[in-house]
Amino acid sequence: MADCTHDEAHNATITVNFLKDTGQFFAEIRIECQCGQPFQFLGLPLGVDLNGAAISPDGLELRVAIAPLGSVPQPLDAQRLSQGHGNTQT
Repeated sequence: MADCTHDEAHNATITVNFLKDTGQFFAEIRIECQCGQPFQFLGLPLGVDLNGAAISPDGLELRVAIAPLGSVPQPLDAQRLSQGHGNTQT
């Protein structure tokens, strides 16, 4: 690990979670170098934000709100539909 420059190959682990009580989804993302060195996420608050993103207390896990396409209105929905990309119906 000491000789690795961490600039070549990386592995990502993504876990998708569904919270039955709120009906919301969030993804937990971890990234590590091919040598096994974990990467830390920067610049986000700690915890879980079901309308945005946050990190675990150790900074090694990104927790980000997600939703099926079209289930939450987005600013570019009209443009995406006009280009024939996806359904924004709920």
